[in-house]
Amino acid sequence: MEVTKTKILIALIVLIGLSIGGFFAWKNLSLPEAEKEKIKEEKEVSEEQAPEEEQLVLPEEKEEVALGEEEEAVPEKEEEIPKEEEKKPAPIPVQITFLDDLIVDPDWNFNGSQIVFCIKGGESPTLHLINADGSGLKEIGPGFDPSWNPVENKIAYELNGQVYTMNSNGGDITQLTTGYSSAQPAWNPDGTKIAYTYYGAGKPSIWTMNTDGSGKTQLTTSADGECALPSFSYDGLKIVYAKGPVWNTSLERLPTATNEIWIMNLDGSNKHKIYAPSDSYQWIFQRAWNKNNEILFMKNPLQDRKIPEMFIINSDGANPRCMVDSPRDSFGMPISFYLDPVWDNSGTKVVAVRKMIDGPQNVVTISVEE
Repeated sequence: MEVTKTKILIALIVLIGLSIGGFFAWKNLSLPEAEKEKIKEEKEVSEEQAPEEEQLVLPEEKEEVALGEEEEAVPEKEEEIPKEEEKKPAPIPVQITFLDDLIVDPDWNFNGSQIVFCIKGGESPTLHLINADGSGLKEIGPGFDPSWNPVENKIAYELNGQVYTMNSNGGDITQLTTGYSSAQPAWNPDGTKIAYTYYGAGKPSIWTMNTDGSGKTQLTTSADGECALPSFSYDGLKIVYAKGPVWNTSLERLPTATNEIWIMNLDGSNKHKIYAPSDSYQWIFQRAWNKNNEILFMKNPLQDRKIPEMFIINSDGANPRCMVDSPRDSFGMPISFYLDPVWDNSGTKVVAVRKMIDGPQNVVTISVEE
C-alpha cells in the first residue's frame, strides 16, 4: 500500500513538471515575430558586452598591474617649458701692452704672430712691434696708420701726410705718394695693391695703387661726397669705406655729424650703402672684412655721455651688433671702451685698443669663435 502511494506521488510530480515546461514552450512559440526578434537582439547585445565586462579591472587591481609592469609603463608626458636660446659666451679681451701712452691703430702680421701699432705720445708718432703674447716690444721708426702686408713682412704707413712702406725691421723705406695729404693705407689680400684716402683740394676720395706707388687709380670723386677709410674684402674684389664726415688728417678735426658705411667694387662701380645710423659716425680700419663677410668698425656716438662701441655687421648690411661690451663698475659706469678693431687673416682673432676712461690706451687681442 505504501509503495503504491509513493508511485502515485512521483507520477503527479512528473506530470506537473511536464505541464509547466509545456506552458513555457507554448508561451515562447505563441509570441509575435517582432517580440521574438527583440528578445534575440537583446540576447546578442548581452553576449557581445560580456567579454568587455570580464576585462574590467578594479582600481586596486589596476595599481597592482602598473606596479608589476613598472619597466614597461609609459611615463606621462611632462609639459614642455620653452628654454631660453643659448648664447655664446662673450669674447674676453686679453691685454698685451701695459704702457702709459696713447696707443692707436694696431694691425696683425700675415700669420698672426706679431702686431704693429702706433704710439702718439711725444713729438711725433712712432711705430712699434710686439709679439701676440705680449713679449718682444720694440720701436721700428716714425709713422702712423700702419697696415701690415698680408703675405710678407712689409708695412705701409703714413708719415707727414704721405704713404710709405718699409720692412718690418724698419728698413727699406719707400715713399709712395706726393702732393696733397694721403693717409689710411690698407693692403689687398694678396699684397699687390694698397687702397688709401687722398685729401686733395676738394673732398677726400678713395684711391688704389700698386705696392711701388705706380698705377694710382681714383675710385670716388667729389660727386660721391666725402669718402675715406677704405678696406678690402676678404677676396679682394670689393672695398668698404665711410661716406660722410671723417677724421681730417691735415686739420686733425673730429667729425661733428653722422656718416655711413658703403661698399663698391674694386673698379669703383656698384657703390651702395649698407649702414646709416642717425646718431653716430663710423670708423673703418686696415683689415675690417673677414672671410665670413663680416665687417668690423667703430661706432662713435655724437652724444657726449655715450661711449664708442666695437661693432660688427654683415656685408649686406644685416645684423649690426656690438661685438664686445665695455667693462663697467658696480654703479654701471664704463671704466673703459674699445677702439680701432682689426681682423687677423684667419678671421678668428681681433686686435684692438682698450681705452681707460681718463687713462692710457693699450693693445688687446680677442679670440672669436667661428
